[in-house]
Amino acid sequence: MKFKYIWFFIALMYTAVSFGQIKVTGTVKDKGAVPIPGVNLVVKGTAVTAATDYDGNFVINVPNKNAQIEFSFVGFTNKIIQVGDKTTFDVILEESSQALDEIVVVGYASVKKSDVTSSISSVKGKELQTMTVGNVAESLQGKVSGVQVTGQGGPGAQPRVLIRGISTVNLSTDPLYVVDGIPMGTSINFLSNNEIESMEVLKDASASAIYGSRASNGVILITTKKGKVGKTRFNFDTSSGMQLMSNPYHMADAEGYATILNKAYNNSGYSDYLPNPSQYRGKTTDWWNAGIKGGAPVTNASLGVSGGSEKHTYAISLNYYNAESIYEVCGWERITMRIANDFKFSDKFSAGITLNPRYETYGTPGNWADFDKIDPITPIYKPADQLTGLENEYSIFARSPSYVWNPIASVKRYDDFTDQYNLNTNGYLQYEPIKGLVIRTQGSIEVGDKVRSRFVPDFIIDAAHEKQEINTIERWNTTNVDWTWQNTITYSKTFAEKHNASLMVGNTMEEYNGSDLWGYGEGVPNNSDSMRELNAATKNRNSGGNSWSSSLMSYISRFSYNYDGKYYFTGTFRRDGSSKFMTNNKWANFPSASVSWRILNEGFMESAKDVLSDLRFRAGWGKVGNQGLPTAVYQSNIGQGFYPIGDVIGDTSFPSSMANKDIKWETVEDISFGLDFGLWKNKLSGSLEYYQKKTEDMLFLKQFPTYSGFPGYSTIWTNVGSMQSSGIDLLISYKDKKGDFSYGADVTFTTVNVEMLSLSADGEKLYGAGNRTLTVKGEEPGYFYGYVADGLFQNQTELNSHTDEHGTKLQPYAQVGDVRFKDVNGDGKLDDKDRTKIGSPWADYNIGLNLNFAYKQFDLVANFYSSIGNDIVNQNISDLYNGASLTNKVSGLDQMAWHGEGTSNSIPRLSKDDNNENFTKFSSLYVEDGSYVRMKNLQLGYSFYNKFGLDKLRISLSGQNLWTWTNYTGVDPEVGGGDPNAGDRVKGSGFGGWNYPVQPTILMGLNVAF
Repeated sequence: MKFKYIWFFIALMYTAVSFGQIKVTGTVKDKGAVPIPGVNLVVKGTAVTAATDYDGNFVINVPNKNAQIEFSFVGFTNKIIQVGDKTTFDVILEESSQALDEIVVVGYASVKKSDVTSSISSVKGKELQTMTVGNVAESLQGKVSGVQVTGQGGPGAQPRVLIRGISTVNLSTDPLYVVDGIPMGTSINFLSNNEIESMEVLKDASASAIYGSRASNGVILITTKKGKVGKTRFNFDTSSGMQLMSNPYHMADAEGYATILNKAYNNSGYSDYLPNPSQYRGKTTDWWNAGIKGGAPVTNASLGVSGGSEKHTYAISLNYYNAESIYEVCGWERITMRIANDFKFSDKFSAGITLNPRYETYGTPGNWADFDKIDPITPIYKPADQLTGLENEYSIFARSPSYVWNPIASVKRYDDFTDQYNLNTNGYLQYEPIKGLVIRTQGSIEVGDKVRSRFVPDFIIDAAHEKQEINTIERWNTTNVDWTWQNTITYSKTFAEKHNASLMVGNTMEEYNGSDLWGYGEGVPNNSDSMRELNAATKNRNSGGNSWSSSLMSYISRFSYNYDGKYYFTGTFRRDGSSKFMTNNKWANFPSASVSWRILNEGFMESAKDVLSDLRFRAGWGKVGNQGLPTAVYQSNIGQGFYPIGDVIGDTSFPSSMANKDIKWETVEDISFGLDFGLWKNKLSGSLEYYQKKTEDMLFLKQFPTYSGFPGYSTIWTNVGSMQSSGIDLLISYKDKKGDFSYGADVTFTTVNVEMLSLSADGEKLYGAGNRTLTVKGEEPGYFYGYVADGLFQNQTELNSHTDEHGTKLQPYAQVGDVRFKDVNGDGKLDDKDRTKIGSPWADYNIGLNLNFAYKQFDLVANFYSSIGNDIVNQNISDLYNGASLTNKVSGLDQMAWHGEGTSNSIPRLSKDDNNENFTKFSSLYVEDGSYVRMKNLQLGYSFYNKFGLDKLRISLSGQNLWTWTNYTGVDPEVGGGDPNAGDRVKGSGFGGWNYPVQPTILMGLNVAF
């Protein structure tokens, strides 16, 4: 009986509360009386929220007539109304006349955009979420002036990001990524674009010097989403589609392949290699369609929950990304979670903690080129009459006489996968004892474990050329524990109403610890999955391990001042001490200074304010560093090897690297000048900047000269040389609205000029990419270095006239149809001295175009990106056009290659021997114009507001990388850097080949908010 009374009491209380509430309705419009859908409403001091529907209508319950409702929408000034005795409101929102009130994150602080004195570009998370990418940095392409992004293709591949060109030759060129105040290194593969609130790109040293020794390549600050006061809100985003992969070349069929090879053999004086090509008609092995998928599924999904009260806000997100490879196996899968809690204990104390667990697994074969290169006559499997019945599942495949390993078999055997687990914890405590004084401590711990397992089964496809007689198993286990602790004190004060000053001082401590263990074994009893363990190996077991540690301690400070919103000054100072250097050079200082003049706020500009909404001049100077070399380079290391002594193979030890106790920081000094402008309430806005940065004490890994007595492969790190980069960044934006139709356009334009100023000795030459690039004083680093291909010999007269002054032929083995190599220095000889500059991998300029349109509930986004003026080495030319190898060729090569006077001046005659070295000499034959224009993204969306019980429902159809214009004949004009393990990250730039292409992608998207 007593329960009846309890339920009656609860019902009575609910009724009382309901009757106590006031229902408020109305519409929200702009000054042109156009309804604004999606406006956020919140009852101040409560968790009650609402949003306007497509027609701008809203309904919200408030507790009493004293309640205040705040209206907010991007691009408009917030408005607060007092309810009072009214229950219906017509609210007019005014467009924000000053985008300068936006908050921009800078190092260890955040400021109004109007107070920024350095070169900083900001991109909102909403702009990044229009693309489905595994690495969010790829979404920056074309959106930020001064930033060059080159996609690498392939599941899990990290794009190459250059901020205002390169500032180093031998070290990493990647920027430093700082996530929620914590430096996270040079990769953000662990982040989902759905987690990001904003990204700030610190482009000049006056902005990035606060990060000192790791800021020479620029800094990208990332702020993740946090909870906001209001009711619990759910958001679900997903996009799913297909990455399309078509064969970049039209390869010869079996009959065409035989015809091409026969012609190559005949031109060299041999009989047909494959007599009677017509016998192969209709017998082509379609390797591509047998092993490469036309479409690889890609899925991106995110579920977010956020909300909170004045005392506690929270945001939780679960993110999933999966990109399958173009093969039947492998790909990249990532699961991340972010749990952010912020607490406000009082007006003085606040705290927060964020947990970020994540997992990813990846592995992809790298042999997709073999599906084009293998001959089209060989079948996939051995004929039945060649099988004995004793073969294992990996030995039933056919062997190609082209010496290209059977690609179907290679994918079948592939077992090389990595699983990675990480947990990052980031917490802060903040105390404000008096107004303007903020004391903050922040710490982060990152724990990671990475396991790579590789198994190579035993097989015999061909006893001489394609086999693995004994299986092998390997496993690497790498763990890391990294921590960061930052402490800052900031005091801000306004004096006499016009003097605004802020001072921050602090220190940071960072430590990075890692260890690895590896094991190797052979002779696992069989190839079954259950036996692929190290303990199952029966022969040649081996193991090893290592550990490493580095630390960084820093003292930081920033002083900023502005007078009356007109004259601004910011100065920063950082002192870094690194464990990577010895006592004499352990510490280095990184200062910066920048000024800004808001010309529009001067009295003499008053009459111009009807047109101008912003006019500001900026100038900055600073020094940043680069300590991105291995740990303990001041120590000498002993390498191990083997050397035959008679009939015995003995163990040997040798000095593999030598200590340099005088090694010190690579330093970049930077100056920049900028002009920001805005017209007609920022309908038209932009910025123009000039920059120049000089790198000194560049870090190089050099080999010891043979006369030193050390082995030629012994190396030493040393400081040598200097280089300079300069250029222009331009951003122009326009946005407007006409009734229900709104539109906008952003154009970014970037130039970079790079020059080596000095090396360790005058006339020194640094080669890269197998002696195919050269770095010398007075030129850009890593330019292509080879012979000049001066067309083809079209007739015997041309061939006979290519001689020295005595009539001796410069190319004695050449025939009509071969490449004519230019005697560059005119000494009557064709030798190494005739190699010269034949191209440059560096673009003259990069352009981005970003368009957006909206009409009622429809929205359209289009992004374009262009690289102009760079060259690319198309390494595939030898594979596709060289008759000296037995690999497959492009279809119709027998007619494309020179076969008579005037038939071609670029593709040499087919030859089995290639005695003229048409393809073995590195020449301009391989160098092509790498300029391109690409449509990066095209997305059409339609939104429903307050329908189906949801605040918002949006569906979208998008295409990424749909269209590319280029004269480059290789796989993909988006070509990045060289092999970092060979020191060729910069010196090997611009070499295209069978690089995994950036693929066209079609996606359907769904966004649900409630």
